[in-house]
Amino acid sequence: MLGIAFRIEYQVGEGHTLILTNGEKLIIHDGFPALQPFNLVAPGFHLSENWDLSAFDPFAASFFMLTRLEESGLDSRDVHGRFTAERSQGVQQKCLHRPVVNEWADLIWNALVRIGWRAERKQRKFQMSISCDVDHPRLWWSTTDRLKTLAAAVFKRGDLGEAGYWLRNHIFQKKDPYDIFDEWLDLFEKSNVVAQFNFMGVRPRTSDCWYPLQHPFVMDLMAKIAVRGHKIGFHPSYEAYDDPLVFDRELASLRAVSPIEITSGRQHYLRFKVPETWQVWEAAGLQEDSTLGYPEVEGFRCGICHDFPVFDIEQRKMLHLREKPLIAMDVTLAQYRHYTPAQAVEHLTRLRLEVEKHDGDFTLLWHNSSWNSPFWEAWKAVFLSVVLG
Repeated sequence: MLGIAFRIEYQVGEGHTLILTNGEKLIIHDGFPALQPFNLVAPGFHLSENWDLSAFDPFAASFFMLTRLEESGLDSRDVHGRFTAERSQGVQQKCLHRPVVNEWADLIWNALVRIGWRAERKQRKFQMSISCDVDHPRLWWSTTDRLKTLAAAVFKRGDLGEAGYWLRNHIFQKKDPYDIFDEWLDLFEKSNVVAQFNFMGVRPRTSDCWYPLQHPFVMDLMAKIAVRGHKIGFHPSYEAYDDPLVFDRELASLRAVSPIEITSGRQHYLRFKVPETWQVWEAAGLQEDSTLGYPEVEGFRCGICHDFPVFDIEQRKMLHLREKPLIAMDVTLAQYRHYTPAQAVEHLTRLRLEVEKHDGDFTLLWHNSSWNSPFWEAWKAVFLSVVLG
């Protein structure tokens, strides 16, 4: 992260010692032996005879956060098998909304500068990382589907206001309400944003989300995304997060029709199991996952605001895979947190400022289905304010 060339030497002792080329030393407490939950809010460096960080180890703390060590081997999860935010040290220590790993890197850098380090720090550039998990490329695949939506509003939900919305805005329009891709591509290109659209592979029709992958509409959509310079990613199904056979079958079906290479993506429902899901992605030869955000709360699940290399704590080795953590998504803000659109803008703005402070990647997920509907209509302004900054 800092861009400093280093050499590791092993010795018996009670801490880490960073020795600069000028002979100055920075002494850091060794927190690796136990790696139990500890204070993630780092104290300041204390000047004694040497620079001494005797109560905190930023290396062990970073390892704890980036490997998601606290999530491994746990049986207690939510109904979808997901590690919950409330169990995390980030929530319990009230620092989920801070990229603490980036803060620890700043602490180390500032301490090194104080004891004489004069090289330039590695530079990053803030960027918006917008992605769309395409669970439903269209709402309607036939005229019958249009009628079903209208009937459900009237007879199932008894909501005449919803029925009126569909009649006024979409039922008699040729363009499908979920087909907002041209509008978004124009917006992204105006804002100099390269977006990623994650598609599902072939699945049984009885699945929670299903669409005909080889339908001309889907094929044309992927071609359009590729021609306009955006990315196509993989969106493994609900069942695939710990099942290599299902994962590989779905990935192969998407790769067979995609006009560009598939190298990255995100798990459906944000289902993830440490380290098994990373192992599945690695074995499939993918380069980047972007699943690790909490569905129920926005913030920095991994404590960092840009991508990082994955370390497999079970196999005790670095993988080729990188993780780009998810910071926020539409469903989290509107349906888990129950924010108003104005509150969502406020919280997203705070998170964006934290990311900008560290020249990181603001990773936002917004579904194309969260746009043209009675509920989501008011949320368009939230998305636009974040993308346009």
